[in-house]
Amino acid sequence: MYSNDNRIVMTLDAGGTNLVFSAIRGGEEIVTPITLPSCACHLDQCLGQLLTGFTRVCEQLPEAPVAISFAFPGPADYPAGIIGDLPNFPSFRGGVALGPYLEEKFGIPVFINNDGDLFAYGEALTGALPEINRRLEEAGSIKRYKNLLGVTLGTGFGAGVVLNGDLLVGDNAAGGDIWCFRNKKYQQYIVEESVSIRAVQHIYRLLSGEASPFTPKEIFDIAEGTHPGNREAARAAFAELGE
Repeated sequence: MYSNDNRIVMTLDAGGTNLVFSAIRGGEEIVTPITLPSCACHLDQCLGQLLTGFTRVCEQLPEAPVAISFAFPGPADYPAGIIGDLPNFPSFRGGVALGPYLEEKFGIPVFINNDGDLFAYGEALTGALPEINRRLEEAGSIKRYKNLLGVTLGTGFGAGVVLNGDLLVGDNAAGGDIWCFRNKKYQQYIVEESVSIRAVQHIYRLLSGEASPFTPKEIFDIAEGTHPGNREAARAAFAELGE
């Protein structure tokens, strides 16, 4: 269904360091992504970057977009488009009505959610779930799946839940959020501090005494013995993430 939809939607992947703008039509990316610094500590500058990014995407489009849909960190009142107090966007403290602001500027609907929810919803609508059901149908099975739990592992730790084709939003727009669950090993921290890129890097630095900013891939290579470094610390960093 979505592959035959010719409407254009502008998109954004927002992080505390960079904003990555693009546009899709029929489930395909149709422009070269545009990356701009987030300027997360200065609200006027950050909003200016958002306007600049979407405007530059618009200039590449063959026709006018019908909506803006993007991922933005939480906690937030996503249905209302209000972004709350974010550690990586300090200028948004107190709440910023980002959705209504962009709707006024571009004259089209704006939909915001977090990346974990959007990942799960996308896989349920056009990704893993329909592919599994297609294979079941080809195999002659009458079984069909309608529910999905998606987990994202990266700079943070996120998730989304889809039940009977509907995204689980919950009472506070955080139905699938798991990043702030209690940490099993360090009760003063949330679980994301042990399950994320920065968690692997932090534990490696702590145990090795090295200040080098290794990537998780490099730490993995150290654990495998194919990159110079503290092998035991590298193994312990990934063991803790797994635990």
